[in-house]
Amino acid sequence: MLLHALSNVRRLKSLHLEVCHVDHGLRPNSASDAAFVAAQCKKLGVDCHIRTLGARPVTENMEAWARRGRYDAFQQLRREQGLHHIVTAHTANDVAETLLMRLIANKELNTIEDSDEERGCLRPLLDITRAQIEEYVVEQSVLFVEDPTNEDTSLVRNRIRKRVIPFIESEFDASIVWSLAERAQALAEDCDALRWMAEQVAGSVGAIEFDAPEWVNRCRTELHSAHPAVQWRVAQTLFTPLLGHTISQGRAEVLLNLLRVENGRVDVGGGRTLEMRKGGLFLSPPEGQKI
Repeated sequence: MLLHALSNVRRLKSLHLEVCHVDHGLRPNSASDAAFVAAQCKKLGVDCHIRTLGARPVTENMEAWARRGRYDAFQQLRREQGLHHIVTAHTANDVAETLLMRLIANKELNTIEDSDEERGCLRPLLDITRAQIEEYVVEQSVLFVEDPTNEDTSLVRNRIRKRVIPFIESEFDASIVWSLAERAQALAEDCDALRWMAEQVAGSVGAIEFDAPEWVNRCRTELHSAHPAVQWRVAQTLFTPLLGHTISQGRAEVLLNLLRVENGRVDVGGGRTLEMRKGGLFLSPPEGQKI
C-alpha cells in the first residue's frame, strides 16, 4: 500500500523512490515474495533492491535479529544510493500493539515515532489503522502477498494482534486501537520531557571528569533534588557512554544505589565491575584488557 500511494504522488512531490526488500530466509517460499516485490516495482518503474540476511545466531531472539537485519540493510542501501530517508509502513495498529507488548513485558513505554532522525526514518502512516489500509487496498485493487508468519500466534505481537485487541474491541471499546495509539503518543511526550530534564542534570555532572573526586559529590548533590523518575534517567544518561551500551531502568537504579553508599561494587556486564570506594567510583577495564 505504501509503495502504491507514494508512486501515485511522486511526480507531484518530486519524489525519487527506491525499494528495499529484505529476505530473512526464514520460510521456504520467501524467495517468491521477493520476486513478487521485484515484479511490482518493475511495473511501477521503481528500482528494487533485494537483500538476503545471513544465518541467525542461535543465541539471538528471532524477532530482534530480523529487525536489526532489516534496518542494517536499509541503512546500507541508503548510504550506497545516497538516499535521504527510509520510509516504513508502520500504522496506528503497530503503535497500539507495541504499547501492549511493552506493558506485558514490564518494559519502559517507548513507542514508534513518526520520525527517527538517528536512523533517518519516516513513518507517515501512524495516523492510519490497518483497517483503513485494507479498505484502500480493495478500492485501488492493489496486489499484495500476505506473510504467513503473521498468523503465527507463538509470537507475542501476533497473539496481541489476533487475540487481545479483537477481544477488547468486541467486549470493551471498538476504537481501542485509536485510544492506545493516542495514549502511546502522550506517554512518549512525557518520556521525552523526563529525558530532557535528565539530560540537563547529567550535563552539569558530565562536565567533570568521571574519575575526578568531585564527580560523585556533584552526582549526589544534583540527584538529591531530582524527582525519582528523573534520577534513574540521569544515571542512564551518565553511565551509558561510560559502559558502551544502553542500560535499563533496573540497572540504572542499581547504579543509583551504588552512588548513595560509601563502599560497594556492582557487575556492569562484559566481565566489568563498577566499584565505590573512598568516595570515588572505579570502573574496571574490559575483560582481557590490562590496566
